[in-house]
Amino acid sequence: MSYYRVCKIAMGQDDFINHRPFDNREDAEHYAKNQSSSDNEHRYEVQKNNEGEFSTIKTYLKGQDTSN
Repeated sequence: MSYYRVCKIAMGQDDFINHRPFDNREDAEHYAKNQSSSDNEHRYEVQKNNEGEFSTIKTYLKGQDTSN
């Protein structure tokens, strides 16, 4: 089971279209930032696996970290 995943989510939606697993946080964040840079129709959430439950730790939109 992966420790992190990046979910591609359509603007204005809550359900993800697809996700990609990662074993380390840096790779997941790098992927999300790069993918969002060229995609104006989706946001990319980096999520961490906490005992089977994923929670969002960063959100990227148009190449920018929009997390609080």
